[in-house]
Amino acid sequence: MDDVKVLLQGWVDQGLLPGAALRVVREGRIWYACDVGTTSSAGNQPVTPDTLFDLASLTKVTATLPALLLLFQEGRVAPEDPIGTFFPDCPADKQAITIGQLLTHTSGLPADLKERRRDSKLSLPELLYQQELLAGPGTQVVYSDLGMIWLGLLVERVTGERLDAYVTRRIFTPLGMNHSLYCPNTSVFRNISYTEYCYLTGKYIVGEVHDEKAYAMGGIAGHAGLFSTADDVSRYAMSWLYGKPLIIASEERERAVRWHTERASGSRGYGWELNRSETILSCGSGFHPASYGHTGFTGTSIWIDPVNEWAIIFLTNAVHLGRNHGLRQLRPVLHDAVTAQLQKSLT
Repeated sequence: MDDVKVLLQGWVDQGLLPGAALRVVREGRIWYACDVGTTSSAGNQPVTPDTLFDLASLTKVTATLPALLLLFQEGRVAPEDPIGTFFPDCPADKQAITIGQLLTHTSGLPADLKERRRDSKLSLPELLYQQELLAGPGTQVVYSDLGMIWLGLLVERVTGERLDAYVTRRIFTPLGMNHSLYCPNTSVFRNISYTEYCYLTGKYIVGEVHDEKAYAMGGIAGHAGLFSTADDVSRYAMSWLYGKPLIIASEERERAVRWHTERASGSRGYGWELNRSETILSCGSGFHPASYGHTGFTGTSIWIDPVNEWAIIFLTNAVHLGRNHGLRQLRPVLHDAVTAQLQKSLT
């Protein structure tokens, strides 16, 4: 895997990334680990195994999704349940949207708010009620932060716990994900990757969620807000690959990675993106078509291959360089380099 580290270090040296953490899960363990670069362009703090990254949209599949799968297996909610059952005051056009449709991004809700401001506060769930549906529920895939925000609120309404408390108690602690949390205390966690420059404060964002909506929600949301390390995300990936320790029942994990959006012209499971597209996804070309994964806007990704029984976790803070970074082009190159080495090791 020396070639992979050279590749990553080269990207750092070229200024394409500040730093990054790569983990390859295989054979029931972290099979390969590599940390390169620094947590900011200042270059004072190297990326190390304890570096916290803002996971951005990986929050959707590492917090909100497993919380709902637990509620499914306990019979407290079901994918077919309409959201109006739990939010009876929502308007008529949204009453019949199901939990499953929110998980597959087929609710009809828009992708985002028309205006995103880091200095605003969101009035929820009323703001969700006000959104005009772009399509009939179940008919079209529109990747939507708003749908996952609603699911986070649903978890809180059903459990009576705040989302961060519930997922810490039911998911992170049992899996040993002791560095996975919302709103990290910067006096306790001193090695946190920097994200984007904030013109409101005149400083780079560090230790606070980058996403404007999550920030307006106090840093705790269903779509973004989670911070974690590459090792912790690897533990989460192993729980999907091997079911050890068993947190979510195999039938729920299997249901989550089925193709639920064939009729809606998309490749979505519950939460996960499925590797069924004819175009090359961020996982490159070396992952089996049964693979599933997700990316995060700040520069994070997780891809899990249940057939080859490996996973690749890649965390970086590319948005630290601005929003016009080249990570979308780099991700498949990296994954192809890793899977080539994995295949070579089998011969």
